[in-house]
Amino acid sequence: MNLPVLRCATWLVMAIAFAGSGCAHSQRNCVPKELVRSEPTVDLNAPPGEDHAIDRDIVNQLLNRDTSDADLPPGAKRYQILAMSGGGAFGAYTAGVLNGWTAAGDRPCFDIVTGISTGGLIATLAFVGSSQDRTLCEMYTQVSSSDIYTMRPTVSLLWSESAASSAPLKKLIDRQITPEIVNQVACAHAQGRRLYIGTTNLDARKLVVWDMGALASSQRPDRVELYRKVVLASASVPGFFPPVCIDVTVNGQRFTEMHGDGAATSQVFIPGAALKIDRELLRQGKKPLAGSQVYVVLAGKLYADPDCVEPKIKSIAGSALSSLTYAETRVDMIRIWSLCKMGGMGYQSTAIPQDLELPGDPLEFDPVPMGKMYQAGICDGRDRRRWRTTPPGSEPSEQLVPRAGTEFVTPVIQVPSCPPGR
Repeated sequence: MNLPVLRCATWLVMAIAFAGSGCAHSQRNCVPKELVRSEPTVDLNAPPGEDHAIDRDIVNQLLNRDTSDADLPPGAKRYQILAMSGGGAFGAYTAGVLNGWTAAGDRPCFDIVTGISTGGLIATLAFVGSSQDRTLCEMYTQVSSSDIYTMRPTVSLLWSESAASSAPLKKLIDRQITPEIVNQVACAHAQGRRLYIGTTNLDARKLVVWDMGALASSQRPDRVELYRKVVLASASVPGFFPPVCIDVTVNGQRFTEMHGDGAATSQVFIPGAALKIDRELLRQGKKPLAGSQVYVVLAGKLYADPDCVEPKIKSIAGSALSSLTYAETRVDMIRIWSLCKMGGMGYQSTAIPQDLELPGDPLEFDPVPMGKMYQAGICDGRDRRRWRTTPPGSEPSEQLVPRAGTEFVTPVIQVPSCPPGR
C-alpha cells in the first residue's frame, strides 16, 4: 500500500484495544487470491436485464469533452504537470517511470511538479530534470532499510517519539539536496516553473503545501537547511519516524510547528491556485487550461492486494486501515481528474501493475523487490499507451455491482505484459 503509517496505526490500535471477532474461527476457508483479483464477478442470483454501466457512460461523456486549445487566446499558458504520490520503498516504481520516460524521448520539462512523502523525495530531482535520473535509480535500487532508518530499542518506545530514527534518511537527503540543486530549483522558479511538496502539520491536522522554488529563491541564510527539513518532514511517517520541528513567526511571535508525512492528509495533490485559472473563462463555459497535460504517478497500486485476514485485532485493524488509505488515494486521483475535466486539461495516470507481487511493508527497503518495481516503472515510462485516461472506479472491471446473493463466477482477465525490447 502507499501509506506506511498504517503499520504505526496498527500498533496503536493493538495498544488500546483487545477484542474478539465476529467470525473468529481458528481456520477460515478464504476465497483464493487469484479469484478475488479476477473481478468483476458475475452474480448468479442477479435479476436479468439490469444495466450497471451508467457510471461508465457518465465518464465517457466527460472524456469526450474537447481538450483542444483552439478557442484559447494567443499566449495562454499551457502546462505540463507531474503529480507523484507517497509510497515508501514503492517509490522505486516512480523512479523507474521517470527513467523510462526519459529513454522514450518524450518526457516534458514540467511546469509544475508536486510530491508527497516518497514523491516529495523524488520531486526535486524530477523537477530539475533528466540529468538526475541516475541519482534516482541509485536511490531506489541500491539502498536498504539501514540506509533509511535505524530501529530504536523496544524498551525505549515507552518514552520515545518514534519507533525508528530517521538520521540515515536525513544524511541521504543532505547528500542529494545540495546547495547547487537548490540553486537550480531557484533558477527554474525564476523562469515561472513551480515545485510543491506537501507535509502534514500535526498540530493543525491538515496538509501544508510548500512552494519549494520560492523557498529556494529566498535570501534567508538557512534556505538550504529549511529546504531539506521540508523534504524530510514530507517523508516522516508519524509514529515510525520522529516529526520535524519547524520554527515559524505569527504576528511577530515565534512558534514551533510539528510536521510529518504529507500522506497522512493527502496521497497526491495539485494545488488549484497554482494553475492561475481564468475565472471569467470558467463562467463562460470555456476551457481555460485546454492544451495542458496532467500526469499522475502512483507509487503503489490502485487497489490493495487481497489477503486472508486472520481473526486477530492486528490483522483486522491493518486490513481496515489499508482499505481506507487505498480509497483515499483513489478519491485524490478522482479529484485531480475532475480538475482536469473542469479546466479542459488532458489526464494520464499510471500505477504499479495489479499483478506485480509486492512486499507487505513499504517501509522495508529491499533492493530485490525494489528492482522489480523499478523495472515495471521503466516499462510503463517507455510506453505511455499503458497509462490510463480514466479515473479510478470507471473501468468495466472496477464497476460496483450490488450483490443479489452469494453465488458467483469469476471470468479470467488477461493482463498485458511489457513488450520485450521496448
